[in-house]
Amino acid sequence: MIGLVLFGFFKFLGLDQTYGGIIGAFIVGILIGKTIGKGSEKYAFFSIFMYNLIGWILVFLLTSDGKIALQYGGIALSALVGILLIMVFFYSIIGSFAAFATSNLSRNKEGQGL
Repeated sequence: MIGLVLFGFFKFLGLDQTYGGIIGAFIVGILIGKTIGKGSEKYAFFSIFMYNLIGWILVFLLTSDGKIALQYGGIALSALVGILLIMVFFYSIIGSFAAFATSNLSRNKEGQGL
């Protein structure tokens, strides 16, 4: 839900979608790191990866731009899918790092009695 809200907010402001993806991955990673704690990196990675993968598949299937890209096929479609997969992995790594940092910081604070 956070990703959708940020995506809509950045679309409304006319900003690039990449910033929304990065900020959304960071926020989701922090929330998962706080909620789960130790070992939350893999859950953050897979949840962000699946969210973005499903989102891009729906964009391809439900928008006119996506349908045009699917109709042309060939090398252009392969390049577009490759770039999107790189972005999805990039977002997932950012979210995983945020979850790792958050879980470590919360464990350190618990250990110090703060």
